[in-house]
This record gives sequence, structure tokens and C-alpha cells, in this order.
Amino acid sequence: MDWITWLQEWGNAFYPLAFFWAFFEGETFVIFGGMGAQLGVFNLYWLVASVWIGSFLGDQLWFWMGRRWGAKALARFPAAEVHSARVLRWLEMYGVGFILVFRFLYGIRNIASVAVGTSRMPWRRFMVWNFVAAGIWAWSFAGAGYLFGEAAASIGESGTKILLLIAAAIAVLWIAFKSIRWVRRRATSQV
Repeated sequence: MDWITWLQEWGNAFYPLAFFWAFFEGETFVIFGGMGAQLGVFNLYWLVASVWIGSFLGDQLWFWMGRRWGAKALARFPAAEVHSARVLRWLEMYGVGFILVFRFLYGIRNIASVAVGTSRMPWRRFMVWNFVAAGIWAWSFAGAGYLFGEAAASIGESGTKILLLIAAAIAVLWIAFKSIRWVRRRATSQV
């Protein structure tokens, strides 16, 4: 049994997993899901719906946490407080535009929702624009994965394996880069 057949048999379990993954983060997961949709393993519309709702609800939770405990929680984490101040400046400068794009800015998605929760933005306004932004995010990354799958199919039978190896190499490089940055920060903070 090949892996595509196996995924097709267990494919319905992918949607709740995609929902929970998107609740916290999940761009890479959604891209691979979109690729699977192009290969016929998953349904693209179910994928988009599950990550759209997961992303929306995750950011709503972070917003409410920011509304309830944001200032106290951010004061306990100085690095988060610095990011929060930056997010609030961007929110002030760009307003709704910032809400529409913050998911695409690496490393600030969750802190952005918490920071917006500490602002004076009405929760209904955030909820509406957060829903729209979650849809844009879901379609963008699932669509990118779908196009990635088309590129794999155009390469030929081994195209999927080649593109997966490229993606794995990029992931390893990214993890190495992040690890080096983390070690350097730890070293400078101890000095």
C-alpha cells in the first residue's frame, strides 16, 4: 500500500487535525494539506473550512485572553511586551489592514491577537475582520499548497518526492537558523 492510498483511507482524520493545528499556527501544515488536495488525497474545500475556522477561533481566544489578562501577562514577559508595543503601533498606523495581514508576518500571530485584545478595539470589529483575515489566510496557504502539488505533478512521477525533499531541506535549514539564533541569544543574555 502506498502512502497516498493510506492517506486517503485516513483522510477524514486530517480535517480535525488541521483545525487544531491552525488554531495555534500551521502555515506549513496547510500548505502540505493543499498539496494533498491537489493529489486527490483531501478535499480542498473541507481543508480550507477546517483551517479557516481553526485559525479564526484561535485568534479569537488569544484576543479574549489579551482583553482579560493581557496587560498583566505581557508585563511578566518583557520580550512579549516589546513585540506587543510594536503590534499596537502597527494597529494604530494601519488599523484593519494590520488585522488582515498579521497572520502573514512570521512570529507575531499569537502576540498580535493578545496585543489587539489589550487595545480599545471593539471585540465585534475584531471578530468580523478576524473572520475575513482567517479566510484570506486559509485560501492563500491552501492555494499555495495546491499549486505546489500541481508543480509536483508536472515534474512527473517522482515530482512529489523531489518537492517534499526540497521542503524538508528548507525546514532543516530553518530549524538550524532558529537554533543558532536561540543559542546566540542565550549566550548574550548570560553575559
